[in-house]
Amino acid sequence: MDGEKIMAFLQEHWYIAAVIAGIVILMGAIRNWNWLCDSVGAPESHRYGRGSRRVIFFVLGVLLIVVGVWGFALGL
Repeated sequence: MDGEKIMAFLQEHWYIAAVIAGIVILMGAIRNWNWLCDSVGAPESHRYGRGSRRVIFFVLGVLLIVVGVWGFALGL
């Protein structure tokens, strides 16, 4: 597959990418993955602790999954 076909597929089936990204982010927040929850190199990293970032990523993952399922159900 070339880049144009991949982009065309993702534009037509964006909800699949949203659900996959949501699942990965949700799993990363639950399993406390360093690459997701660590603040090294992140701007404003002193504002939130690791636990707060995990909660934020958990909510973001759930939101992406809900939006993806919603988009699929409505046929958007």
